[in-house]
Amino acid sequence: MLKEVGASGQISLGKKYAGQLFDLKTAADGSVTLTPVKVVPMAKEEAVPYAANGHAAAQGGAQSTQAWADAHATEIEQYNAWASQHEPYSQRVRRWRGA
Repeated sequence: MLKEVGASGQISLGKKYAGQLFDLKTAADGSVTLTPVKVVPMAKEEAVPYAANGHAAAQGGAQSTQAWADAHATEIEQYNAWASQHEPYSQRVRRWRGA
């Protein structure tokens, strides 16, 4: 059977093959082989355990974030003191545009 590849690069095999998957192999001489295949999943995903009031992993993330904040409290305080004395860039731009 002769098939012509259209301008979009597609070829129609007919309704008989609709929805099927094919393995496409291109040889060095330019010939193309389509082999029908069936895909079988390799493994099932495990269900994610949820806690009563939210995702267990998210709760652990919140705890680790709080632990980090506690460990860096001094640096956070220093940054907040510095930031309170400096005008944000966006405000400087607005002031510059208004002038």
